[in-house]
Amino acid sequence: MQGYIWHMDDSWYPAVKALHIIFMVTFFAGTFYIVRLFIYHKEALAKWEPDRTILTRQFQVMERKLWYFITWPSLVLMFLFGLWMFAMHPALIKEPWMHAKLGFVSLLLAYHFKNQAIFQKARDNEIPWTSFRLR
Repeated sequence: MQGYIWHMDDSWYPAVKALHIIFMVTFFAGTFYIVRLFIYHKEALAKWEPDRTILTRQFQVMERKLWYFITWPSLVLMFLFGLWMFAMHPALIKEPWMHAKLGFVSLLLAYHFKNQAIFQKARDNEIPWTSFRLR
């Protein structure tokens, strides 16, 4: 038990780790699927009316729900459960694999925030990239 920030039964660690992984998977799903919705949204902008309006409104709803009800909450919960694991085992930060993992997490967060910028423009139907470039 030495090295813990506070005393907590180790039986909690697997549950916290499982929740961290579950929210990591849902965060990944949201972060990568939003780009597919951007592609469909961009292609819908090239359609004739009334298809264009119907489709773009639907994609805006889908993007908003995915982003705010799945992706962002998953990111926050993944982060909180990750911090909880660090609180339970602070020595993890000294592991070389953890440095690599946190490096990849930094890249993933950069990708996520780039998607956030595209999402904000997509609300106004101003997706800056072509569907080919989004792919």
